Amino acid sequence: MPIDGCHSPCPSLALIFGSQFEGHSMPSPRLLLIEHEASLREVLGACLGELGDWDVTTSRFIQEGILLCKKHRPDVILVDASTPEADALLLMEQLKRDSLNQAIPIVLISAKADWFTAPELHQMGFLGAISKPFNPSTLSAKIHHMMAYSASTS
Repeated sequence: MPIDGCHSPCPSLALIFGSQFEGHSMPSPRLLLIEHEASLREVLGACLGELGDWDVTTSRFIQEGILLCKKHRPDVILVDASTPEADALLLMEQLKRDSLNQAIPIVLISAKADWFTAPELHQMGFLGAISKPFNPSTLSAKIHHMMAYSASTS
């Protein structure tokens, strides 16, 4: 069931590129979204799943997200910096202690993302940051770009 306001900016890959993507067999990359605001979590999850072809798992809380990492082994984590129960640095610290999850890249979503330089974000352990507000239709491409750049420089 499409979410109001998401269907039009989040067309499926088959609609964008034609039938070459219908029934494609490549597995979708796994993304864990940690967002405390229910409406934003739902819209982002749907848009990333449809437009970005991500296999999206969502969580409201940092601690729940850590448990979901162990269960679903995401390829990337997208975390809202304003999640109230704890901060994104706690997530980072706990994941880095776990040898199975320490290599998972984490992208920060924040209204203050522009306050940080790329080296500062990397020093804190983040792959990058995306500023709020953002365009849901370009969010997936930004995440893929960060992951590709990171892979090419490591």
